[in-house]
Amino acid sequence: MHRRTLWLIVGILGVCALVVLVCFGGLMALMSILPALVTEGPPNVSGVLQAAGLVALGLGIGVPLALQGWTGWREHPSRPFNPPRAWWLWLALGPAFVILVTLGVAIGWLPQVINLPVPPVTITWIQALLLAPTHALTMSILPLAALGLVGWGLRGTGGTQRDVVIGIAGGGCLGMGISMVAEILVIVAIVIVVIVVVILTPGGVDRLNELSQDMRDPAWQQDVSNMMDLILSPVVIASLFGLLCVVIPLLEEAFKTLGGSVIGYWVRPYPGRAFLWGVAAGAGFALAENLLNGAVEGAESWAPLAAARIGATAMHCLASGILGWGWGQLWTERRPLRLLAAYAAAVILHGLWNAAAVGIAYAGTMALAQGEAIWASIPGLVAIVIVAIIGLLTLSFIAALFLIGRRLAAQREDHLQDSIVIPEAAPYPPPRLPIP
Repeated sequence: MHRRTLWLIVGILGVCALVVLVCFGGLMALMSILPALVTEGPPNVSGVLQAAGLVALGLGIGVPLALQGWTGWREHPSRPFNPPRAWWLWLALGPAFVILVTLGVAIGWLPQVINLPVPPVTITWIQALLLAPTHALTMSILPLAALGLVGWGLRGTGGTQRDVVIGIAGGGCLGMGISMVAEILVIVAIVIVVIVVVILTPGGVDRLNELSQDMRDPAWQQDVSNMMDLILSPVVIASLFGLLCVVIPLLEEAFKTLGGSVIGYWVRPYPGRAFLWGVAAGAGFALAENLLNGAVEGAESWAPLAAARIGATAMHCLASGILGWGWGQLWTERRPLRLLAAYAAAVILHGLWNAAAVGIAYAGTMALAQGEAIWASIPGLVAIVIVAIIGLLTLSFIAALFLIGRRLAAQREDHLQDSIVIPEAAPYPPPRLPIP
């Protein structure tokens, strides 16, 4: 009865997640479209895309979670998570992703493609309406592909479909929500500390007031050299790298697998199941991040962000899978040092990825500021090298997901074979001699 009650709570949480996310998505869509309808201006494309992402997140997490809660309450067993033909999944999702990204590129180029006398406002409306479903579908494909690859490697030895749904919900809702709150608090604390240090520095108040006035001056903002001096200042560089490459990986890797770490105290998952829980949590976190962060640049820069989410999704899944394995080592083997090592490995992977992303942003900005072709400037060449490194990291993350799953599946199968005890045949009783 206690177990059925827990599954009933899970189903209710799934319904709540569905209703809340869909309602927030509808509210954000209304806020992005309504001002345009009143003023007859263009809609906020980024807001429309994020609204579509919230609705897709509610449907992708809330509906499966509610269904699994219902089947668990009815005490129906869940099937093993075993996509034996995952290469068919990749064969279907790969071209679908390419087609959707190509469609997104075409939508972003609509102002240059359409030569008819169409008002720019109308073109922006078309971009918003066409790109919203494209964005939701494209960003949802990547976590599904990563989960299919890991399931193929585990060969059904990593857990059930219910485990995957619970892990996705934990990473996409619980992990993402706590991480966002923690990151906002840390950013506010960093800003306060920087302001206090500047105020206590001789002449710091005057420089702060001067910077505030310059930031409000449109002429100062249009001068590229002024913005470059601000971006390349040691304080800004140290703050960005410290926040994105150290603080955020520490927070996100601690909270992504929080749900599985708590459940593991009672379930005591074996290594393959713990790894799958972690990968599912990373897939849920990546799904939420893809749908929300992948929409911030609008229609023109949507396609590059969608392509960049391939490596980010693989990174989140691999880092969370390693940490999930570490939680399993703590609960089943009583190895806290392995958990700490797994956490350190996950943070390092995440930090390296973020450092490469920040490096591309800085190198690309400096190359554009010089006004030369990317391959004709040193910052541009640095950006190209970092892009190549990110490509190698992405391939390494994808290969590691499959190979770790295959290794854990082999260990599980060997353990099950060793645990089978074949009883020895009983000796035949000695023949009885007739009594004379």
